[in-house]
Amino acid sequence: MKKSLFAGLLLMFAGFTFLVGPVYSADVKIGVIDIQRIMAESKAAQSARAVFLKEVQEKREVLNTKQKEAQDLQEELRKSASEMAASVRKEKSEQLSREVKELNRLKSDLEEELKKKENELTQGLLKEISEVVQEYSKKEKYTIIHNKRMIVASDDAIDITDKIIKMYDIVK
Repeated sequence: MKKSLFAGLLLMFAGFTFLVGPVYSADVKIGVIDIQRIMAESKAAQSARAVFLKEVQEKREVLNTKQKEAQDLQEELRKSASEMAASVRKEKSEQLSREVKELNRLKSDLEEELKKKENELTQGLLKEISEVVQEYSKKEKYTIIHNKRMIVASDDAIDITDKIIKMYDIVK
């Protein structure tokens, strides 16, 4: 009984090795990329980020202008409050309160909008980079390409980040 069980297992193992053997003998081509570096160094990604940063700067200038107006009104109230009529002082205080609320709301809306746009930009860049990597992988017949940040250790010889940056800049 033991001999037939052993013979069966041996036969099954030999068959399994015969079926799986060709998989292990296939050429495997592995590459790694540093997506963070691609997003930081590629001209296409830098250009997209520059447009985003310009928009951020414009929106911050609007916010700063509103903030300056509120500060000027507050300063006017502080300096001239004792000289103002009670009704004028009350009106200016209410105006200042409204401007501060509007400023806080504007600041909150701006931060939310910028976070959303930054996420959209990042997702768009990642999608474009992924498409370039897919194209490069097919062209150069890579079996697998990993993100370098997810790998504990790898040989620098399989790092194709520079090639992907060049290809991405050409495509975009």
